[in-house]
Amino acid sequence: VGLQEVDSMCNRSGNIDQMKELAAITGMHYAFVRHFAYDGGAYGLGILSKYPIGKVENKRISILPKDEKKPSLAFLTAEIALPRNRKLLFGSVHYSLNVPSRLKQTEEVLQAVGSSDIPVILTGDLNANPDSKEILNLGNYFTETGASNRFTFPVKKPTKKIDYIMVSNSHLDKVVRSVVSNDIHLSDHLPLTSVVRLKN
Repeated sequence: VGLQEVDSMCNRSGNIDQMKELAAITGMHYAFVRHFAYDGGAYGLGILSKYPIGKVENKRISILPKDEKKPSLAFLTAEIALPRNRKLLFGSVHYSLNVPSRLKQTEEVLQAVGSSDIPVILTGDLNANPDSKEILNLGNYFTETGASNRFTFPVKKPTKKIDYIMVSNSHLDKVVRSVVSNDIHLSDHLPLTSVVRLKN
């Protein structure tokens, strides 16, 4: 599970470590990295996994125009240990609202994971429509698992798709199904779920 806009010990959310709490509730492994310090704690990205999490990295992606106080955002990647000694690289990312940033961020994401020899799953709020250049550029390496007409934002009467689950092209065998859950309103976005089959 890839999560964006996660609080850790922030005043606004009751000084709770949200990823630790979610892991306790679900019985899953978790990872968290911060974009930056915020409201007495940290604001960032999270991953929940049924399988053990190995190496966790906070790869940084640029914000344009440059801002000395907030020069970059996080790009969380974690190695997931699957059964039978297999691994995959799972990512959670949250793109910026402006096009120049998103194009640069796409370039940096592809640089960060494009040479991976294990399957890569990228999840995120990319703040971009499926026909945008930044999403098309990601398509050179990834296959989007959800339909372009399954809108995810806003949560009530959604009008656009800006949330994605992507799998590295060379490792994807088949998208079994992809679902947007219109009845779950725990965020300002609707949750997106995909079931995929990877190549052996």
